[in-house]
Amino acid sequence: MVSRADIRRRIVILAAGDFPARGSEPERLLRAATRVIACDSAAAAYRRRFHRWPDVIVGDLDSFDAGGDADAQRRCVRVAEQETNDLDKALALCRADDPSGWRDATVIVGATGKREDHTIGNVYRALAAEVPVVSEHGTFWPVRGRLTVRTRKDAGISVFTPDPETRMTSRGLRWKLDGVRFTTPFCATLNRAASETVSVTSTRPAFVYVARDPAAVRAVVSLGSNVGNRAALLARARAALAKLPETRLLDASAVRETAPVDVPPEFAAQKFLNQAAVFETTLAPQAFARAMHAIEDRLGRVRTVRNGPRTIDLDLILFGDVRLETPELTLPHPRAHLRAFVREPLAELGIDLRALGPHAHNRKAEGRT
Repeated sequence: MVSRADIRRRIVILAAGDFPARGSEPERLLRAATRVIACDSAAAAYRRRFHRWPDVIVGDLDSFDAGGDADAQRRCVRVAEQETNDLDKALALCRADDPSGWRDATVIVGATGKREDHTIGNVYRALAAEVPVVSEHGTFWPVRGRLTVRTRKDAGISVFTPDPETRMTSRGLRWKLDGVRFTTPFCATLNRAASETVSVTSTRPAFVYVARDPAAVRAVVSLGSNVGNRAALLARARAALAKLPETRLLDASAVRETAPVDVPPEFAAQKFLNQAAVFETTLAPQAFARAMHAIEDRLGRVRTVRNGPRTIDLDLILFGDVRLETPELTLPHPRAHLRAFVREPLAELGIDLRALGPHAHNRKAEGRT
């Protein structure tokens, strides 16, 4: 079975380790979640950050007291038995709700930090459940037969398995796993990616830790098309962006059809398909923008009529915390907050343009048209 490391996950289990830092990938996943299941005391930390209760609060609830809050009480699922910990209880809840598809929808955050023994226990519980763990420093990906992950060349990679009978093969690692005897769970740590795509196959349960590059930033792109095979053009553009050097796809919103905005009257009936996508990259913003425009050109975009029909329209909305105003590129995008076809897909990805503040939207230029 092939599992990809760039897949949408909308059920987020929040463990009671260190709460995700502001602006981190785990925090974005929490914001993008359709359902947040908090383990016991993590519920209070979630409420402090987001000013609302998580959808479910699960555990023996020895560290959480809803008090007289009726809303919190309704969300509590108390499991009194002490044979499993709160993360086990949350995983069991996901499994019971969707026995066939829960693994592909679920990710764990907040599982690391604080007590080191809890971190180790949480990661191994995630391995048994075949669910990824995302931290601020990297991701633990379960290997379900085969794992293929796009990363950066020379990224830190560690492989763990608790079963000494495990046999693995690999591609894209500096030190191959073929023929390795796993005499200890940690004998395949401290490896490196030899290419931007790494594949690992395993005969027994294992996980691959992929370290995040501290220099990488999130590039947020709005995609649109209202000419030709619109859905195929969006997919081709998204794939082309994900294949840029030092770049990988983190997440993409659903595709939605929208009415054109600010177009000449003769084109008002040509509806768009729109989508937003989040990439992680170490490219400079100008290099990313130039590559983005080159993809538009390759996919047949012409610019003879301002705001006219287009095979593909790619707008760079955010690039980490970069603020930039040049004739070629303005960041953040100066009018994105005014456009529902941008705001709504971004909200689905856990990105709220209002959080940027009004000074982010007073630009005069917005880049190439």
